[in-house]
Amino acid sequence: MKTIIIGGGAAGYAAAIAAARMGESVTILERGRKTLKKLSVTGNGRGNLLNSGEPQYFGDRDFALEVLRHMPYARIAAFLKSCGISLTEEDEGRMYPASYLASSAVEALKKTADSLGVVCECNTQAVKIEKGFTVHALRSVYAPDVTLKSGRVKPGEKLGEEETVFRADRVVVTVGGAASPMHLTDGTAYPLLTAFGHRLTTLHPALTAILTDKKPIEGLSGQRVRTTLRLDAAHLSRGEALFADDGVSGIAAMQLSRFARPGGALSLDLREAVMGEDMHMDVENWLRSRPANKASDLLVGAASPALSSALLRRARIRPDESVQTADLSALAQIIRQFDLAVLGTRGFDAAQVTAGGIMPCDFDPSTMESRLCPGLYAAGEVLDVDGACGGFNLMFAFASGLLSAQKKSS
Repeated sequence: MKTIIIGGGAAGYAAAIAAARMGESVTILERGRKTLKKLSVTGNGRGNLLNSGEPQYFGDRDFALEVLRHMPYARIAAFLKSCGISLTEEDEGRMYPASYLASSAVEALKKTADSLGVVCECNTQAVKIEKGFTVHALRSVYAPDVTLKSGRVKPGEKLGEEETVFRADRVVVTVGGAASPMHLTDGTAYPLLTAFGHRLTTLHPALTAILTDKKPIEGLSGQRVRTTLRLDAAHLSRGEALFADDGVSGIAAMQLSRFARPGGALSLDLREAVMGEDMHMDVENWLRSRPANKASDLLVGAASPALSSALLRRARIRPDESVQTADLSALAQIIRQFDLAVLGTRGFDAAQVTAGGIMPCDFDPSTMESRLCPGLYAAGEVLDVDGACGGFNLMFAFASGLLSAQKKSS
């Protein structure tokens, strides 16, 4: 049995290793110069690989949960350990390599694949799949790399492309989505599956910053706050938010970005950031209890000067004036509800994952095989499944990749 894996990411390597362990002859076709590039930077380079907690998925959530029923957390963790990756757990179920280096996971997966005889064809972009299966690809040809005096390596220039063909008994498509095009996941590979009748949903950036009106957040760039965020009164997230010049980032905001659209509204409840352990008190009474000769004194010791200035400015309170009862009411309302107009997101260039993708309903969640074309499989981010921040996206990638080597039960 000869298997072609299109895409050398986490799902692709899980599929390749699992298939090779089943005795299949496996070749990975990778468009870029290196495999597993996106995995190498996950978790800010620390490698948040899995999450042991309650699954948190969007898109076709039911499909994701069914995949994880067939390939649960314990089996995925066991697979990683079988590749030599020791795991350690942090808050909220986040699982990392014991080394806290994503690069160690990358090296382990590559070594395991190599030891099983998996062939990796880098610089090779699949452009068409024909039933049977024949995969038509373009192989990029580069001039030799140049080592500079500094020791850095300058990649050789691209000289051109040559057509090449691969044949296989089955094909697993693990090409990723449209997020992080710098890693060559730019959304141009969906036609490999739509050519067989698979349907593509609308795509949106996910796990990225939300762009907002700049005026209310002027001077807040770099400020971190613990907050509860509400987007369009329908989506809620709690945790850390990070203000930027053009909007709001941080995990709590990034969790909501998959739903952010121009014209929307983002509201930050800043009671935890300002009041700390007193956050459950009535805000106006809390403000009234604070010693203040003038308005600028109200939040001294409670908020940073930058955040204090922004709150007073938004409440239309002059910092050098004495405190009036109406000022306390206005400031209390702003602390409870700091509203920002949404302009959009930073887009796919800055997104960690893609919301949307190929509709999973036409795939068997126990084997990831296409219901439209036997022998064709798909796994990972190419499908309309995206997870919350914290290792859920890689967990689905590993799970679905591993399942693509499973045989249908009789």
